Amino acid sequence: MRVNELFLEERSEINAALINSYLAAAMSQPDAVDGTAPTVKDLSKLTDLPYATMSRHLRYLGDRERDGKEGMHLVQVDVNPDNRREKQVFLTHKGEELRAEILRLL
Repeated sequence: MRVNELFLEERSEINAALINSYLAAAMSQPDAVDGTAPTVKDLSKLTDLPYATMSRHLRYLGDRERDGKEGMHLVQVDVNPDNRREKQVFLTHKGEELRAEILRLL
C-alpha cells in the first residue's frame, strides 16, 4: 500500500493504469547487459494497452499533459537515434528516485 501512497503524494488524481504504465517503464529500463531503452511499443505490449493509450500515459508521466498542464516529470520520451520511427522511454532523475524508493519498499 505504501507504493500507492508514493504516487498519491505526487498527484492525487493518478489512476492505477498510469501507475502500471510507470512501473512498466521503470522496470524495463536499460541495464548494463544490453543497454537498450524500452520503446513506447515495447511498453504497450508489456502492459497490453493500445499504443495510443501508452503514449498518452507517458505524456502525463512526462513533462506535459494533453491539455497543457504540468506533467509528473517521471519519464522522458526521445526519438531512437538508430530508428527514428521509434520512441525510447527513459526515467528522469525524479523517476529514478521514485523507482529506488519503490524497490526499497518491496
